[in-house]
Amino acid sequence: MTETERIVRIFHESWDLRDPERGATVIAEDCRFQDMARSELQIGPEGYRRDYHRWREAFPDGEVKVVNVIVQDNWAAVEFDNRGTQTGPLYSSLGIFPPSGRRKEIRYCSVMRVSGGMVVEGRDYYDSASIAKQLGLMDK
Repeated sequence: MTETERIVRIFHESWDLRDPERGATVIAEDCRFQDMARSELQIGPEGYRRDYHRWREAFPDGEVKVVNVIVQDNWAAVEFDNRGTQTGPLYSSLGIFPPSGRRKEIRYCSVMRVSGGMVVEGRDYYDSASIAKQLGLMDK
């Protein structure tokens, strides 16, 4: 396993281990991580922690399972399954959605750059419309 793969796995596996501090240890202070579907930017370990707790509040049983990691030099593409039941409020750039009690499962892809053993930039890509449909936030 390359150093780049090791770092991106620490980042993603920290979600499933329910250990945001583990993930924060591999994020550079000036890391710019963008959620493309929500047009939201998380900067540094604090941005990661806020996003982690926002997600965990909405989906306390949430799981993140890495499916595939593809590495080229200091870049990695990470495919992962993200699933959980929305039993808490979901805070989003589109507003606050009350608990639906519904389960969602979606495939994500993160593209990340690692330098000096730290994630220095990244982007998440996923189908937010599928999540909204699964949670009953929009018609099928």
